[in-house]
Amino acid sequence: MGSRLPTEPELMHVLQVGRSTVREAIRALAHSGLLQVKQGQGTFVCALPHEQETLAERLRRAHIVEVYEVRRALEPESARLAALRRNETHLQRLTSLLAERESCRLRNDTQGLLEADIAFHITIAEAAGNGVFVDLVRSFLSVHREALCDVIALSGTTEQQARLHEQLANAIALQDGKAAYRLSVQLLDSILQAHQQQKPFGEEIAL
Repeated sequence: MGSRLPTEPELMHVLQVGRSTVREAIRALAHSGLLQVKQGQGTFVCALPHEQETLAERLRRAHIVEVYEVRRALEPESARLAALRRNETHLQRLTSLLAERESCRLRNDTQGLLEADIAFHITIAEAAGNGVFVDLVRSFLSVHREALCDVIALSGTTEQQARLHEQLANAIALQDGKAAYRLSVQLLDSILQAHQQQKPFGEEIAL
């Protein structure tokens, strides 16, 4: 059971609607299973059954380690396909984002580095030519933007991370799918290892 809703008068004041509108909305949401009305206690938000959750909702419940384990299963294959399917526009974009990432790293601009890093990984997914990869990678990175900022602060600013990003982009440019796959695994493993050294598995992401 989730949090308790404000009273009807409070909802009417906040939403600037009449009592009948509030009651109808509560009735509809209760019918759909999102709210539970308990006589004498109030109206409460129900937890969604897991099978009804969207991907974004599920990701918000996830632990950062869980997210990286799934990324590790998906992104290396995305990188391999990107090496086979990339075009000059993708390569130019990766080169530009690497330069931006390095510039942010050198001046300790964690937020800027995060934005460049997210765009870099999304561009690789786009170069793979698979819309599902793009949607999944974008979902993982967008929903956990705040948590990823902490991850970047832990390990993303190191020279090792910078080299791995450069080597990954170079493997894609050379159309070396095997190297791109291996480097993507290495990159994600190094970030996951740094995070696990700081926080135990299962610790919730603060979103």
